[in-house]
Amino acid sequence: MRAQFFAAFVSIVLFNSIALAQPYTIRISHNTNLRAWYSLESAIVETAPAGATLDVVGSNNRWLRVSRSGNDVWMADWVAYTRVENSAPTAAQSRTQTAASIDNCCFVDRQCHSDQDWTDGYWAFQNGQCAALARTQTQASTQPVSVDAATVDNCCFIGWQCATDDDWLTGFQAYQTNQCKHPGIALEGSDGFILQMEQALDLLQSLSPKWYQYVINGLDRIRQTPQGIIGVHVGDRHFDLSYADDLPPGRDFYEHTLYTGTVFIHEACHVFRYEAGLEPGGLEGERACVETELAALLEYAPDSPEVENNRRVLANIHRPECQWWWGEYRTCYD
Repeated sequence: MRAQFFAAFVSIVLFNSIALAQPYTIRISHNTNLRAWYSLESAIVETAPAGATLDVVGSNNRWLRVSRSGNDVWMADWVAYTRVENSAPTAAQSRTQTAASIDNCCFVDRQCHSDQDWTDGYWAFQNGQCAALARTQTQASTQPVSVDAATVDNCCFIGWQCATDDDWLTGFQAYQTNQCKHPGIALEGSDGFILQMEQALDLLQSLSPKWYQYVINGLDRIRQTPQGIIGVHVGDRHFDLSYADDLPPGRDFYEHTLYTGTVFIHEACHVFRYEAGLEPGGLEGERACVETELAALLEYAPDSPEVENNRRVLANIHRPECQWWWGEYRTCYD
């Protein structure tokens, strides 16, 4: 009886220690398992279909607590999903939080005054980018903190803040698909290719966290393919790209890397259009995604030559000889 009482007591303590975040809504990208508890060993209560919206009411490490049909279930937060627009906390909302309900870096280590500050603080918290939080998690981790470089097989050894067994399992899985630097998007190809993709994502993240998040939420995989093969698979959310391992001769590193990031935005746009039930390709889809690419550039790199290139593309996109998506490389902008 004492053992049963102790187990029940521990369960109550653990449940009450779960972070109760301000409720918000997400849309899942694939069929997703919802579990009875925050563990991969826990029973699957339901498999929510791709495109379903879920109400998130709390979190525990890398798990989201979801209210579903009056019951609370759990979803791993490393699966692909997007936050429903306008659900992020705003400056007009209450800033008073208890330690258990903190879900924003603005409560941890930064001064936030505008809605954008609080939105950026929210996403930074989700990615473990609060400086004070990172220090606390590092101190709390019970896993090894140093390891021979030759035996590294887990993102937790090379920068991730991992405090639980689930964190370490996620870190191992992410390491296998080159997701340590950019969680949520797998990179497949040669070492040179992966390095170029990481550099493009690094630059995009530094220039615009908003558009970086757009890419991370829109593409699950970027894969190197033979020369001449390029295209996004909107249903599978992966992008095939033929890139040489080294920078093309005569190309400026910064502009080439910036261009690669804008390509990611363009292809993520196709995925989002497909998932919204809009025409993903053809004239309508390509025009919309070039416009999205241009809008992004005007925000974070308005002086780039790519701005004029995109304007030139849009001005000529109605001409058949300029429509590259028919399977041939065509140009009429020179």
